Amino acid sequence: MKKMKNTKKMKKMLGCLFLAASLAFTFVGCGSSQEQAPAPADGQNQAAGSEESAAKEAVTEAAKAAENSGEKITIGWAMAYFDHPVYQLLMQGAQEVADGLENCELVFADGKNDATTQASQIDTFLAQGVDAIILTAAVSDPMLPSIKKVNDAGIPLIIVDRRILKQGQDVGWECYVTWDMVLSGTQGAEQTIEALGGAGNAKGKVVVVEGTAGAGSTIDRGGAYYAKLEEEPGIEVIYKVDGDFDRTKGMEVTETILQRYPNAGDFDVIYYMNDEMALGGLQAVEAAGRLGEFQIISVDGEKEALDAVRAGKINYEVMFKPDEQAVAVEVAYLVAKGETVDYSNISYKGTPIEVTETDDGFTWIRPTCYKIDQTNCNEPEFQGW
Repeated sequence: MKKMKNTKKMKKMLGCLFLAASLAFTFVGCGSSQEQAPAPADGQNQAAGSEESAAKEAVTEAAKAAENSGEKITIGWAMAYFDHPVYQLLMQGAQEVADGLENCELVFADGKNDATTQASQIDTFLAQGVDAIILTAAVSDPMLPSIKKVNDAGIPLIIVDRRILKQGQDVGWECYVTWDMVLSGTQGAEQTIEALGGAGNAKGKVVVVEGTAGAGSTIDRGGAYYAKLEEEPGIEVIYKVDGDFDRTKGMEVTETILQRYPNAGDFDVIYYMNDEMALGGLQAVEAAGRLGEFQIISVDGEKEALDAVRAGKINYEVMFKPDEQAVAVEVAYLVAKGETVDYSNISYKGTPIEVTETDDGFTWIRPTCYKIDQTNCNEPEFQGW
């Protein structure tokens, strides 16, 4: 698909050059026939010279136009779903990046948090012949067949926000652009350990509200969280439940947790894998009159959640800035144009973004994250988004 688009562009450029060259030949040819005739008057020489000069200039300008005129670069972004503050802010930042690029069109598709929907949307992008695709997968593994289609079409692919594992399949992508989910999980575990007495002394029972089952963020964040907690033998994870990264679902599963563990002291920490679930859960906790019985830990950095930290309702938070992932648009744009990406100089609105490599060998553009609690929640850079 990509080769076809490039061929079309080449034909257009060659057409411009052919037209200009034809005009030049016509003008110069007339001059040659005039040389075999009786010598023209000075005015006629000047006219012929002007025509030849104009023809040469036409060829030069046509060549420049063919070189610089490139067609519009269209980037299709298959977003996990639209109705989440992280993705709303990310899409806003991404559109700003696209608006700052020459001849760049960015098209978003709402995956509705459904892998089948996303697969259909990628098929549509392929049929439309987009120049690059960005994928934020609702669920990772079911998207591998669609990724293979993108690869087979020769279209550049960037994976954003939710990491995907190849699972042994012959698939690939240009790079990841995602904040460090593993680090966020590790930091959340460190905060849990601190809440329960500190490294080497931590003791208590933990309930975890996980994200969407099978999502890369759930896998990476959860894996790191549980691995870190295993270093503390005094900590026990007594219950896990899927909250689907959704506020309403977070409230519902928290109500179930409070019914399952009705007494103060039944558990000591509840860890939410994102703020939307935590904010819904906080509603349930307050409605049940149980605020303060246990500590609440969350991750994302929404302003509403950080306001809850400042109010003492959420005890710990891990924050990141989701719009920094919008640098994926510029990367996709450059790759689609066949240009080299300077991964040593990636930044977003003046903020340098770290670039490293994943354990499976992909380039990883990695915005960082920060641990927030009562000691730093009032600092200007941690007001939330």
